[in-house]
Amino acid sequence: MNKKLYGVKMKEKLLVCTFSGGRTSAFMALLLKDLPKYKDFKKIFIFANTGKELPQTLEFINKCDKEWNLNIVWLEANVILEKGVGTGFKIVNYKTASRNGKPFEDMLKKYPLPNNIASNCTRELKQRPIDKFVKSLKYKKVYTAMGIRFDERHRESNLAEKQNIIYPLIYDLKVDNKFIRDWWDRQSFDLDLKDYEGNCDLCFKKSLKKRLTIIKENPNISNWWLEMEKKYSSETIPRFDLRTNKSIEELIDISKKPFTQAKDLHELDKEQCDLFDYETDCFCKIS
Repeated sequence: MNKKLYGVKMKEKLLVCTFSGGRTSAFMALLLKDLPKYKDFKKIFIFANTGKELPQTLEFINKCDKEWNLNIVWLEANVILEKGVGTGFKIVNYKTASRNGKPFEDMLKKYPLPNNIASNCTRELKQRPIDKFVKSLKYKKVYTAMGIRFDERHRESNLAEKQNIIYPLIYDLKVDNKFIRDWWDRQSFDLDLKDYEGNCDLCFKKSLKKRLTIIKENPNISNWWLEMEKKYSSETIPRFDLRTNKSIEELIDISKKPFTQAKDLHELDKEQCDLFDYETDCFCKIS
């Protein structure tokens, strides 16, 4: 728990709510909007668009914004190719946000292929634009809410207190993935994606099984990644994925062969529940 949270004058405190575009961060946004504990904070909800999110993600963010009146700030990285000049930001909106990977490729023109060891994309397309934007607001004290659930608490940063990071879904409400999916099942709208399809459409951080499944189900998704890998590869970093050491071209070939596909675990659970809940007339009921 961040012990410094209550030691600052209320009018000086800004709470930055990072909105990734997934179900968990959306739930956190609504929680923080209404939770009495944070009523005296100035709250701002921010989504950093990489240009490689699926259309369903952007539609979901826009829907959350309209339904809950969040006034989400949509940012994109402004990558300056000049050496020594850091990445800035530009403000976009649902209609003008990139859908063709332009912010991502702008980053690739200056920095090496992001990979499992060095996530240049996270740093340049999300962290730095958000940090620069928040800094421009000139608040004395800034706190950042991260959408890490209770079942993911091993991901909590050891520097959280020093960096003014808070985890509402760990300390304010102990939330796990099942809770999130069950909650969304009861809402009037939901993210129209399976649980392995979120964030950047073919992110190298996804498991091999998930990426192969995505390519098999939506072959065209791999085209952009294949082009970028060929265009910006180097001797030191020849591919996005240095964990399995598989190129995009290899993934495409493997996806055409039989393999065990990824499943949406929540939908699978519901199917199993439906199976066990199914009833037929018992013979003992017949008179």
